[in-house]
Amino acid sequence: MKLNTLEFPDNLLYAPDHNLWLREETDATLTIGLSAYGCASYGQIFAFTPKRDGQVIEADRSFGIVEFAKAASSARSPIAGILIASNSEVVRRPALINQDCYGAGWMIRLQPNDWTSARQQLLTGDAALAAFAERMRLDGFNPDDNGVQALR
Repeated sequence: MKLNTLEFPDNLLYAPDHNLWLREETDATLTIGLSAYGCASYGQIFAFTPKRDGQVIEADRSFGIVEFAKAASSARSPIAGILIASNSEVVRRPALINQDCYGAGWMIRLQPNDWTSARQQLLTGDAALAAFAERMRLDGFNPDDNGVQALR
């Protein structure tokens, strides 16, 4: 799926209010990363500092800090769970998030507390695209901005 030159793979779940994607793994954990729109919004990412493995993460609370050109921001989880792993390669080379946000640039793995309930709050397909389109409209997103070029 594509929206304003940005890719949104249709096999993922999305939390547009958090600019995140989530992938359900076979071991019932979730892999979480920054969406293409999150990358476009932040621009070049210079650092990712995750919370410690084993830490309990509450819904809408930080699982780490993302530092980019002009500021830093808390990466907030859309669901509650236990942080079971962070991507050490991204900690060493944060540019991976911008280069491959849906692959090697994943950020954390989470063991969700109540996945059945939490999954209902996440979006897929056209609903996810519509929600990202609305965020882009509200944010005044310009796909021709230089910061977006790296994502094409």
